[in-house]
Amino acid sequence: MGKKIISFITSLILIFCFSIPACTYSQSVGDINFITENYPPFNFVENGKLQGISVELLVLMLNKLKAKQTLADIHLKPWARGYNALLKNPNTSLFSTVRTEERENLFKWVGPIKATSISLIAKKNRNIKINSEKDISNYKIGVIRDDVGEQLLLKSGIASKNLDRIGGINVITQSIKKLDKSRFDAWAYDETVALWTIKKFGFDPADYEVVYTLQKGELYYAFHKDTSDLLIEKLQNALDELKKEGVHQKIVDKYQKMTTTGL
Repeated sequence: MGKKIISFITSLILIFCFSIPACTYSQSVGDINFITENYPPFNFVENGKLQGISVELLVLMLNKLKAKQTLADIHLKPWARGYNALLKNPNTSLFSTVRTEERENLFKWVGPIKATSISLIAKKNRNIKINSEKDISNYKIGVIRDDVGEQLLLKSGIASKNLDRIGGINVITQSIKKLDKSRFDAWAYDETVALWTIKKFGFDPADYEVVYTLQKGELYYAFHKDTSDLLIEKLQNALDELKKEGVHQKIVDKYQKMTTTGL
């Protein structure tokens, strides 16, 4: 009788395990494929080296968890490709990702990394005036495909014909060059990243301005929705420790010194 009970219990455990995708409770940080994009100063490549606020923080978080991944295991991809991978592939993380209402239930989140402001940026000499979302329809807006800027504009009812969708490699470089040559009227993007890029390419930040703010939010590490809650908790705790130790702020300050204030 005892053997039958044990056999029955074992069968129940096996059924329960296989009813959960890949037995997610056994998932470890070493299973995660980390993807990022060029999004300075948060994550970018310079002189052949991947760096940035979010990159440095992630490496330190992985060290705290004694994970097998190193800097070399973080993959740089175009944003749209990385976002598609995050939606479809378990064991995937994409950063830095703006946490929005539309994305909330699509992924799991670790953060925040830093506050962000998604805005419409234009050349001052264009004298563009936008006082409400309705005014945006009077202009051509540059957006990066599947980026939060595009998603916010479409949500507000802006027609796709008003958007210049940029995809592929070096989307930020393409965007700032198009903006400088007035190929579109304004660029929908993160203010900090836009400022960094404008300065990096030798343009004067004083020649540009924010003409409208679409949304203020925060940047996070986004994880596939099937990532185990236990793993998310471990990563969150590691980030929280870095904040308590003052390491997070030191990294943020280091990169902020490389830019100027303003727009």
